[in-house]
Amino acid sequence: MKNLKLFFSALTVAFGILVLTKALRADISMPLMFVGLSVTMLITAKEYKDKQQKNTAVCFLILGLFLLVVTAYNVASLIWNI
Repeated sequence: MKNLKLFFSALTVAFGILVLTKALRADISMPLMFVGLSVTMLITAKEYKDKQQKNTAVCFLILGLFLLVVTAYNVASLIWNI
């Protein structure tokens, strides 16, 4: 679990750096960055659930799912011009 969390955290930071250095356009990189961040939050929620800290796990779960929904909506609006 820790390796996955480290991988998705590094992916999030890498895409953030690519946007800041203008090596990659923001409309391409930002959704990928947000997906990496939301997966990291979902992994963190699983870790807190395993530690029997359910309130914190629920907060991370709701935040991660909300971020995924918002990102999916933004990508759909870019594709279909909603």
